[in-house]
Amino acid sequence: MAKHGKRAGAAPVFLERTRVLIVDDVPQNRVLLGILCDQFGFQHEPAENGYDALEAARSGRFDVVLMDILMPRMDGMAATRAIRALPGPVCDVPIIAVTTAAAPGEVLRYLSVGMNDVVAKPVSREKLAEAISTALAARQAVETDAPVERSAA
Repeated sequence: MAKHGKRAGAAPVFLERTRVLIVDDVPQNRVLLGILCDQFGFQHEPAENGYDALEAARSGRFDVVLMDILMPRMDGMAATRAIRALPGPVCDVPIIAVTTAAAPGEVLRYLSVGMNDVVAKPVSREKLAEAISTALAARQAVETDAPVERSAA
C-alpha cells in the first residue's frame, strides 16, 4: 500500500464521527494524541501495544489508527502487518505511524509494510491533521471510486 496524496487546495477531510485508535506504549503520548483528537472532534480509544491494537482493529469500528513504532511485545510494524492480513474490509483501515524514528529510510520501511503515512514526534497538530485528512480522503475515494490526486512522496 503506498502513501496516498492529498487533494490540491482541499480543506481537511474529517468524518463527522471519526473514530481513532491511538496505539502507544507511553501513557503521556496516548494522552497528547487524545487531546489532539478531542480538538479535531474525534472519538478515540487507547491501546498500549500492537497486540491490543490488533484486537481492537478486528472490531472494524475505527476509521484510522495512529500507530507508534517502537513498542514492547508487538511493535507497530508487526501490528500493521497483522492488521493488513485480517479478512474483509477491516484490513484497509488507514494506519499512520507516529514515531520518533522517522528518517527517510525508516519511513520507506513503514510504507512498505502497509502504513499510509508517517508523522514524526514531537507531533505537530497541523501535520497530524494533514495525515489524517489525507488518509480519510483516500479511503473515501476508494469507497466511492472518486479520483484522489497523488503527491510525489
